[in-house]
Amino acid sequence: MESEARYAWIGGTLIALFVILAGGLYWLSGAKNSQPNTRYTVYFQKQSLEGLSIGSEVRMRGINVGRVADYSILADPTRGVRVLLEVDARIPVLEGALAEVNRKLVTGIAGVDLINTKADGIPLTRLPPGEPYPVIAEGVPEMARMAGVLEDLGSNGGEALQRINLLLSDDNQRTIAGTLANTRALTGHLAAAAPALRDTLEQSRRAAESLERVGVMAESTLAASGRQIDSLAAQSRDTLATARATLNTANTALERAQSEIGALSLSLRLSADLASQDLQATSKVLRDSGRAMQQSAQALSKPERILFGPPPGAFGPGENHR
Repeated sequence: MESEARYAWIGGTLIALFVILAGGLYWLSGAKNSQPNTRYTVYFQKQSLEGLSIGSEVRMRGINVGRVADYSILADPTRGVRVLLEVDARIPVLEGALAEVNRKLVTGIAGVDLINTKADGIPLTRLPPGEPYPVIAEGVPEMARMAGVLEDLGSNGGEALQRINLLLSDDNQRTIAGTLANTRALTGHLAAAAPALRDTLEQSRRAAESLERVGVMAESTLAASGRQIDSLAAQSRDTLATARATLNTANTALERAQSEIGALSLSLRLSADLASQDLQATSKVLRDSGRAMQQSAQALSKPERILFGPPPGAFGPGENHR
């Protein structure tokens, strides 16, 4: 009886523990489902959705922040696959956010990573025309970028190998061999001409030293010439000052002479005017004298008129016919 009671106690305890565990799990799942979520739509056109299913993780910075709620393959191939995401409402999904599909390398299970490209953006709440939820733009996953880089690297590597093969062709190898032979011959000629080159360098060094001495002499000569030029410049400045003073004196004398010449010219004009008036008076007197002498000559040509007077029929001064 005691053993049966002990088994019954153990069984009841286990049942109670299972009930408590089930209640806790139910409570936890209910609490999780009771968190407010925000829905977003993503149109995947360029990425492969292999491994993505309803319930797949939605991550931001490696943290699970939601799940894939639904998806639908659209008839329009330009729009690709529409995926509906449920994201914890506390997570800041900003304008300009991108959605990328990334897979775990071991399991191949895919998930959606959300990336905010703008640190100071505003929350994504705008609804495009005809859309029930905000739309997150499709991004380019890291693996796709790496694949593109590897593809470019392989293409560039292939092109580089082709160029190397072209460079190492038979014709180029013969050309390279000829170039090496010419280089070897040139090296031999240079080795043979090394003593002459050393002599030439020694002569060049001596010439440089001579040029240096000539430069020193030229510098001293130029310094002496500079001093002489400075002296000549000072003398020239004194000469110019003297010439300037002489010119000023000459200008003053010229101005005085011009004023005196003007006064003399005025005096000569006055004298000429007075002389002209005297000549006119003298000419008048001479004309009057000439007329008087002419009349006297006419009277002397007829002396009878002086002695006996005018003839009877002649009129006297002021007389007229009656």
